[in-house]
Amino acid sequence: MNRNMMRQAQKQLAQLQKIQEELETLTVEGSAGGGAVKVVMTGKQIVESVTIEPEAAEEVDLLQ
Repeated sequence: MNRNMMRQAQKQLAQLQKIQEELETLTVEGSAGGGAVKVVMTGKQIVESVTIEPEAAEEVDLLQ
């Protein structure tokens, strides 16, 4: 591998690491069933909370 290719690879790796660090600071929320079920996760893929509305727990079709 020539030096130019090695520098490009190192630059791309540094950019990837920076993007990963930025993503780790994010918090995302997903919902289903019209908002009856909500999940909040960090950018590190750690679940912070899961909320299930009582009405959703009673509807078996929504739980499957």
